[in-house]
Amino acid sequence: MTIGIGVLASEGEGIQPNRLVLIADTQGTFGDAYSMNRLHKIFVAPDIRVYACGAGKIDRAAELFQVIMDLSKVIHGGTQRYGSIMEIVQASADLYKRVRFKMEVLPSFARMPQSIPDMFTDEHLTSGLLTKWREFDFGCQMIVGAFNQAGQAVLIYIESTGEIENFTFPGFAAIGSGLDNAMFWLSYRNHNNTFPVRRSAYHAFEAKIMAESSPFVNEKIDMLIASGDGWAKVSDTFGVQGGPPISLQELRDLFKFYGPKDTAIEIGEKK
Repeated sequence: MTIGIGVLASEGEGIQPNRLVLIADTQGTFGDAYSMNRLHKIFVAPDIRVYACGAGKIDRAAELFQVIMDLSKVIHGGTQRYGSIMEIVQASADLYKRVRFKMEVLPSFARMPQSIPDMFTDEHLTSGLLTKWREFDFGCQMIVGAFNQAGQAVLIYIESTGEIENFTFPGFAAIGSGLDNAMFWLSYRNHNNTFPVRRSAYHAFEAKIMAESSPFVNEKIDMLIASGDGWAKVSDTFGVQGGPPISLQELRDLFKFYGPKDTAIEIGEKK
């Protein structure tokens, strides 16, 4: 699994929220056999003002993100309006679930994927297939951040069963095996989407540190900061791209000051 965190922030006057921060680790785990530390899970499509972070099977997250990009060009309004952004994400999750279901489940019922239409309904499925459809999990989760034409940010969570949830308010979400610790910490910090981007990036960084207690989350970081006008990225692997407003070293220095302290000194440990 992994950890993926998305938080919203606000800068300047006027419309809020208008900034997005995505943070992910880089651990890739393959069953119980082995893992690696160079699996990058953040996706960017600046031409349509959409960014995302995946968890679970990252190859499938990449496929899902491609569906989002494709549908943004055919659904009326594209990413110009809040309503059409939500429609794009919902339609993408539904369409991707349908495609994966036809590819993975139908052959086990001796049915070819082409034996039912792409936009099938309950009437096209036997009772056994209908049960499988309702339980079907396409293997990845995603946090999607997008900006409308005015630059206002939206934060949407996609569950691996195809459901979506809007996390624009309060302005944070997490996915992956470390999500419980990350969500706890962001709640503890009372994070909301009116905070400035540097403070928001630090809160997301803290939450990522908390998620590292999971054995499926490593200490490496990829962080993207975006607005409606562009994006920047900092990474332990690739360094700096685009001039972000805060560096990983600065975040680590801030954590030494603001993060949880060792109790051995404060309350006295017997030597």
